[in-house]
Amino acid sequence: MSLFGSSPTETAPLTSKSLFGDDSAQTPSASSLFAEDGGESPWSMPTPKRNARQNLVKNLLPATDVPEYYVDAYDVVLNGSERTGVGISITAIRSIIQSSNLSEQEQHKIQNFVIPGGQESANGVGRSEFNVLLALIGLGQEGEDITLDGVDERRRKLPEPKVGYIDELRSNARPQPSLPQASKPTPVKPQKPRQESFGNDPTSDPWASPSNNRLPPPSTAAHTMAANGLPDDVKSVPNGIGRTTSTFTTKGDHSSTNSGSPNDTSSGSAGTGWNSYNGSSGGFAAQPTLGGGFGDQGDDQSNAPGHQSQPSVSQSITLPPGTGESVTVTMLPEKEGMFLFQHRNYEVKTLRRGSSVVRRYSDFVWLLDCLQKRYPFRRLPLLPPKRVQVNGTHLSADAAVFLEKRRRGLVRFTNSLVQHPILSQETLVVMFLTVPTDQELSVWRKQATISVQEEFTGKSLPSTLEDSLPDSLPEIFEEVRAGVKRSAEIYINLCILLERLVKRNENIAAENAKFSTALSHLTESSAATYAIDTNDVPLLNEGINSTSKHLSTYQTLLDDEAKAWDTGVLEDLKAIRDSYVSMRDMFDRRDRYARDNIPQLERRIEASEHKLQQLRQKPQGQVKPGEMEKVESSIMADKESIVQQHARGVFIKECVRDEIVTFQTSIYAISRMHQDWSQERVKYAELQASNWRSMVDQLESMPAQD
Repeated sequence: MSLFGSSPTETAPLTSKSLFGDDSAQTPSASSLFAEDGGESPWSMPTPKRNARQNLVKNLLPATDVPEYYVDAYDVVLNGSERTGVGISITAIRSIIQSSNLSEQEQHKIQNFVIPGGQESANGVGRSEFNVLLALIGLGQEGEDITLDGVDERRRKLPEPKVGYIDELRSNARPQPSLPQASKPTPVKPQKPRQESFGNDPTSDPWASPSNNRLPPPSTAAHTMAANGLPDDVKSVPNGIGRTTSTFTTKGDHSSTNSGSPNDTSSGSAGTGWNSYNGSSGGFAAQPTLGGGFGDQGDDQSNAPGHQSQPSVSQSITLPPGTGESVTVTMLPEKEGMFLFQHRNYEVKTLRRGSSVVRRYSDFVWLLDCLQKRYPFRRLPLLPPKRVQVNGTHLSADAAVFLEKRRRGLVRFTNSLVQHPILSQETLVVMFLTVPTDQELSVWRKQATISVQEEFTGKSLPSTLEDSLPDSLPEIFEEVRAGVKRSAEIYINLCILLERLVKRNENIAAENAKFSTALSHLTESSAATYAIDTNDVPLLNEGINSTSKHLSTYQTLLDDEAKAWDTGVLEDLKAIRDSYVSMRDMFDRRDRYARDNIPQLERRIEASEHKLQQLRQKPQGQVKPGEMEKVESSIMADKESIVQQHARGVFIKECVRDEIVTFQTSIYAISRMHQDWSQERVKYAELQASNWRSMVDQLESMPAQD
């Protein structure tokens, strides 16, 4: 079902439902983000083949997408064999492959997939690569092709391989009956409390909103955006939202939620964000903290001692006001490019700031792709489709109509961005709306250090944030999600029906024009028809002409009303529809990305502590040098991972709560749409009534029988 009134398009290959039936804006391939007609991106850099395969293996099967057998097998091998760094050694990997009862050719093929060239990395084989290893072995044992495509096709039903080496380690790792004496506690190195790195940064407003000194202090929960160029050690924060309590998070100091701090070295040239673009390729300063009350001391009096009431969902929430900005998008008449590679350009103007930039459609796609990576738990606006296809054939009959609808969709997209209290402050959005030409934007994209890390990366959990969130949030999330999902479907239907009403009014107007023309032709033959007595013919023709004239006026009013609906109430309705669908998609992304492996980590910690207890009970000479230290460091790393995942889950809850609160403003947009439409209907109804009254008065002089 197409929202633009066009023929149905091909189904998008992604799991998420496509609103517009176009997959160009959501294609995971990096090369399709920038090409107007497919092909490689002019901004992409060549990537070595081996690195590309290694990245694919590392990202193909994360821990959240595999069965329990894979998770337990990795823990067993990691704890029962020698390690390399924090992962499994190449020796253990070869032992696993050799005990899989596969041919030498198949074993060599699997090893090349997991360890290209047989070169062992400093950190060994991680969990994701190990999952791919087991899946490849399982495919080989079932007689299927040993390829990464085969693993991807079986992702929903991965095979469980039979590996003698893993079974042997599992049998040796079965816990012995615990001794009655208590074991010594695990030595834990004291950690220095971490300084807050984002509370003292000066707040800059790229939209030049009027300052208000009475606002509460900047909120840590409004998510300071990390400076572009974060180090690699803070990039891999595990997913997690389902668990909000753990034995390792409820007793520890919140200052230990992160082992590193974001790289704070950034250029100050973009301090206010909206300074004129001077071609500089330097980095950008850290984004401003957003005013809040999501857990700061002094913001919520309900946290005071002795206060027993539960905080409400919107209690003490102070989000930044809207920018008040409005954006217009105009399609330039001339195409750019050569022959088959021509594309349309759009002039994007911000009315309040007075800036004017030129962008192509692929620039909008690039911006949305970056925002989806950085803000997966925000209400991201929707892009219109790139093209309309039916059975692989481009539709060109209504090309002008489609391009106009796409332009209007880009207007809704940009206005939703600048009106969002968080996304409007993002450096990518600011530069997108200020760098004059798409060529300069491409240069900036190549040279600047652009961070697309998740907004929670490198953030420590404030001590009062989790307590400030009400316990009923999960139930509220599900209730809101159910309502949004149903309402989104209805609004999609309403847009389609209103488009049909517009077309119907246009068709009625066209038929009235034909009727008026036919009436006027009657006067040409009236004298001949009534040749016996032509005394009443002039009055008859005058009445017929008057009817024809008023029908023509009625046709004009219908055309004007249809155009007013098309550019007014229909666009308002589509903006509301986009807001609902954005909210629905945000909940869907939360299901995909807000996962954690805290239960598996807790089981692994329990097994590691038991192994450490056994090592301490052995005589000194029977323990390998450094083995106890490895187990202790593994326990510490797992506990730190649990703390980080728990903190991320709290931040995600707060983020979704804030989006629900800001989504409440759509009530006013709905009210304004209904009020404007009703006033418009009254105006055209009065004009039509006046037209018909005038027609009645003029027809009084037509001949009548005595």
